[in-house]
Amino acid sequence: MIQARMQKARRLLEVQRGLQKLEEGRIAVLQSRRAELGALQEELLNALNADDEPSGLLVDVIVRRLKNLGEEAAHIAEELERRSAVLREHAGRVKCAERRSRTYEQQHARALADKELLEAIERIIRPEDASLP
Repeated sequence: MIQARMQKARRLLEVQRGLQKLEEGRIAVLQSRRAELGALQEELLNALNADDEPSGLLVDVIVRRLKNLGEEAAHIAEELERRSAVLREHAGRVKCAERRSRTYEQQHARALADKELLEAIERIIRPEDASLP
């Protein structure tokens, strides 16, 4: 019975770790996209600040693009904050699953040790097969 609980706890731990890794991957993608947006914004700002000033129509396009990039960056920042909260929840669940798994493993080890001790005691106490003369 303890062994079944231990195996179930191990499976649960594996699932929780998988969910945590999945969330870490999602956060990595969002951080990568945020870095790309920052680089694009910097390029556009450099184009606006260049010595050869762009024409009026091009300035409007660049400003509009910067505005869109800023909005997307704000959405990504919100999503990153939400995903980070979810990741913290998963990390807490992983810690709980680790503790539960470790507890069941210790109980299982104690049960095995108790069983071995009882078997040793029975061997000592049990009279040896003595044949009558």
